[in-house]
Amino acid sequence: MKTGKFLPIILLLCLACASYGVRKNIGQERSVSPGMVKGLKPVRIIGEGKLGSSSLYLPTGIVIDLLGNIFITDTGNDRVVKCDNEGRFLAEIGGFGWEDGEFNRPTYIATDNGLNVYVVDAQNSRIQIFDHNLNFVSTIEIKEEGDHSGLGLPEGIAITSSGEILVSDMEADLLVKLNSFFEYERSFGGFESIGGGLRDPVGVFVNPDGNVYVADSQNDRVTVYDPFGSFVKSFGEKILERPRGVTVGQDQLVYVANTDKNSLAIFDPDGNLVSEYGNRGSGMVNLSRPTDLKLGKENKLFVVDSGNHRVLVFELLK
Repeated sequence: MKTGKFLPIILLLCLACASYGVRKNIGQERSVSPGMVKGLKPVRIIGEGKLGSSSLYLPTGIVIDLLGNIFITDTGNDRVVKCDNEGRFLAEIGGFGWEDGEFNRPTYIATDNGLNVYVVDAQNSRIQIFDHNLNFVSTIEIKEEGDHSGLGLPEGIAITSSGEILVSDMEADLLVKLNSFFEYERSFGGFESIGGGLRDPVGVFVNPDGNVYVADSQNDRVTVYDPFGSFVKSFGEKILERPRGVTVGQDQLVYVANTDKNSLAIFDPDGNLVSEYGNRGSGMVNLSRPTDLKLGKENKLFVVDSGNHRVLVFELLK
C-alpha cells in the first residue's frame, strides 16, 4: 500500500453510523482536478426483492445499453435479467441447460452498437447473442484453429466500436480476439508473455482508442494492451486483491471491482490510486465480493455486489 496523505472518499449520508461503511484514504496526495471523483453518493439498490421469477443470486456481470436499459447476468439462477434505468424489471431469459437461451453459469455481458446483447455462457464454453428484448439471435462457439485450441473457460467480454469481440479465457490465461464476423483473429496475454502475461483474466473493457483493460485477477492488477495486443502497462499490484471487473470513464479514470478486498478502487490515467471505497458488509454503502461495474448516464456508477445478491447504484461527485 502506498504511503503519504490520502484523498478521502466523501459520502453524502450519515457517517455517524459505522455499520454503513468507512472512507478509505489510500493513495498519493494530490489536488482534485475538475474531472476527478470527489466522492460516491448512494442512490439505490437493484434486486432487494424479486426481479421477475426470482431474486438475484450471485450475479456477476452488468451492462447498460444505449437506451439506458440494464442487463444483469444472474449467475446463480442461470439467467439474464433486463431492467429499466430505475432498476424495474422488464424481461428475463435463461434456465439451466445447453439449448438456445439456456445457460450453465453465465458470467459477463456486453452490448454492441446495434443493441444486441452478448452473454458469456461460461460452462458451455460459448457466447450467446440476444436482441435488446432478450430474444435469442445466435451462438458463437470458438473452435480449435491453428495454434488456438478453442475456448476453455470464457469469463469476460468486451466489444469494440467496429464490432470485434474480446473474450478472456481463464483456463488458457489468454485474451481471445474475434473479428466482426465472429472468426478467430488472434490471442494475446498468455501466462508466458513478457510483462503482459495474464493469470486468470476476468473482466475486459475497451476504450474508444481501442486499448484493452483486463482485470488480471491472479496477478492482482489491471493489465493494459494496445489494439494489436501489445503490452502497454499494468497497475494496482500493491492495492488490488483478485480484481474481477474494470471500466474506464470519459475522464479516463479507471474503476475497478476489487473483489477480494470488498471495495472499489479508482485510478487516474497513469495508474495512480485516486481513492478506494468500501468495506465488507451488507449496508447501503457496504460491499461483498463486487464483480463488475459500469458507468451510466448522469454520473451514475452501477456495481454488481455479488455476495449481497444485488446491484448498487452510486452518483459520482466530481
